Amino acid sequence: SQNLRPGSFLTILGSNLASSAVADQTPVPTLLGGVCVTFSDTPLPLLETAPGRIVGQVPEDLAPGMYVAQVRSLATGQRSDPVIVTVQKP
Repeated sequence: SQNLRPGSFLTILGSNLASSAVADQTPVPTLLGGVCVTFSDTPLPLLETAPGRIVGQVPEDLAPGMYVAQVRSLATGQRSDPVIVTVQKP
């Protein structure tokens, strides 16, 4: 879904997304498996990454509005195509 709420979990599916990793600390990191996911330059906490899947969470304090979502690879220096998502009021 491209309509999300602050605090909700999201799953990004694709190929060659990231290395396999699981968050094992709190606060949950925003860089995991060599990637980060941003909503208009706001990094999302990442719970799990794999080549075909990323699981993250919309920050609790993210204001409602429209954001440009992207996966950014630090390993390759590449970014995914941008996707517009809407964060709704909690």
